[in-house]
Amino acid sequence: MVFYTPGRTTSYSSEEIESGIRFHFLGGAQEVGNVACVIEDNTKTRILIDYGLSPGDPPTYPQESPSIDAAIITHAHLDHIGMVPWITASHNCPLHATHLTAALADMMWQDTYKISKIEGYPLPWDRRDIEDSDMAWETHSFGVKQTIGSWNWKLLQAGHVPGAAMIHIETPTKSILWSGDIDTRDTPNVSGAKPIETDILVLEGTYGGREHPDRLEEELRFVNKVKEIVSRGGLTIVPAFASGRGQDILRLLHKHAPHLNVHYDGMGKRVTRHWMNHPEFIHNSHEWEKIWSWVRKVGSKSDRKKALSADVIVTTSGMLKGGPVLWYLNRVRDDPNSAVLITGYQAEDTGGKMLLETGKIPIYGDIVEIHCEVDKFQLSNHAGHSALVDFAKQTKAKDVILFHLPKESIDPLKEAIGKNGQNVHVPENGQSFIID
Repeated sequence: MVFYTPGRTTSYSSEEIESGIRFHFLGGAQEVGNVACVIEDNTKTRILIDYGLSPGDPPTYPQESPSIDAAIITHAHLDHIGMVPWITASHNCPLHATHLTAALADMMWQDTYKISKIEGYPLPWDRRDIEDSDMAWETHSFGVKQTIGSWNWKLLQAGHVPGAAMIHIETPTKSILWSGDIDTRDTPNVSGAKPIETDILVLEGTYGGREHPDRLEEELRFVNKVKEIVSRGGLTIVPAFASGRGQDILRLLHKHAPHLNVHYDGMGKRVTRHWMNHPEFIHNSHEWEKIWSWVRKVGSKSDRKKALSADVIVTTSGMLKGGPVLWYLNRVRDDPNSAVLITGYQAEDTGGKMLLETGKIPIYGDIVEIHCEVDKFQLSNHAGHSALVDFAKQTKAKDVILFHLPKESIDPLKEAIGKNGQNVHVPENGQSFIID
């Protein structure tokens, strides 16, 4: 993967296609994040699915996209949406997504722009491009057929976070199911993804080769750990992604420990308001009015100081790379009664990864030791290995393309899906391949 700089020559091949479907990954092949893929056929219909970036030090970006008829965005996490304003600025094409994904996009882009200025990393789009992208959305509900060129397509529930979508495409010759990020289990805020029959399945493999613990047991283990910390007089800090994990944590605590004093800080507050404005994408959405009245929202410096007397603080950033979490952690780092509970994926070169591996973390320019308890919980909203293999089997796809997976997941997932009798493809970034 290369660093994205304006004016970089694309490696995309525009040779004519005689038959079949061409896939060209600009990012997200044999890696987690940077997702971007061009799909086209000989009818000259050409779409882009997702255009993200991966946070790190520095971030990494996909290759440049060629001109396209439209971009379809699966969900509003940064590794799928972070570079979309460049698409609008460069190709002036429509953007398609669910209503909730589109509603969340602007705040994700604004935050990305702000962080790029603070940290000084290159970003080949600006605030004017955000404005243009905001105007380019065409939003859809699940299950409603749409048309781009000669293709029919629709969005289906992906089960990853509310509003996240799989994409089912019907070309004149083949059907394609693009999984996006999926979870086949029902999780606190969204119901799981359901497979449908297709000719070609493009399947994420984040947890290929790895199984999750029982979801309900892990949730109860988390809640019991929180109660233990509170009982010994400590403060529980839960770093959480703004869109998905933070809301899952709040719902779990409200259900199992409503007596606790829980404070909520960071960008997740704005995300939650968008969720509540789009209840059709949330499992048991009516409960959120009660949850929102129960949790204490941190909105000022004085609120932040008061939160230090709480039982639990749920806050961004989920990977401890900036955000209010560092302010809180800096104040409890020497308290052995308090704890940091990690509940999400920690990318390389992030504070959370360093904390888990070394017990230290960068805070405001210094590497400091953390003496409070650190624990990790598997509350991922991605499908585990067996669920991915079973999902692939149930689609009855002849061909399965794996993407969004670390290199160590490739062999176990490819071998297991191959035992289904399916042809498994593991593309590389920057290379085109055709499935007839």
